[in-house]
Amino acid sequence: QVPISADRRVLLTNWLANSAAPERAMGKKAGGKKEEKQTRSQWEGKHPEPKSRVDERKVVATVKLAAPVCNLLEFKLDCSPSTKISFIVDRIIDRHGGSISDLSVCVNRFHPEEIVGRDKTLEQCGVFGGECLIYYDFVPRAGALLA
Repeated sequence: QVPISADRRVLLTNWLANSAAPERAMGKKAGGKKEEKQTRSQWEGKHPEPKSRVDERKVVATVKLAAPVCNLLEFKLDCSPSTKISFIVDRIIDRHGGSISDLSVCVNRFHPEEIVGRDKTLEQCGVFGGECLIYYDFVPRAGALLA
């Protein structure tokens, strides 16, 4: 420890006392004005309810092969308007046992100019609830069965 003179000790003590009470350092009398209680906001500590990430809206999509018409390949899929076309494409490929790829998908009408991208949702294709039709087509791949 470094020895401190009595004068320096008094200066240091006064400085510490003044820095703890800034109004006294400015020459104001202590206790002249009571410290006001800060009013707390009614919202302090409360958080808004998080928005649900579950889409409660329901869509029943009837998935059909565009051509040739084959009722054996038709199925219904329960989903929501926020369902992506890629999810539907994956279900179609599953129904075919993984033997198809490069699908073309249309919503409510099959036309080459209305093929939708896999990154779109049913809502972006105009389906907001209820029922819809999903048409799909694919190009057969050459393989042992087609040779």
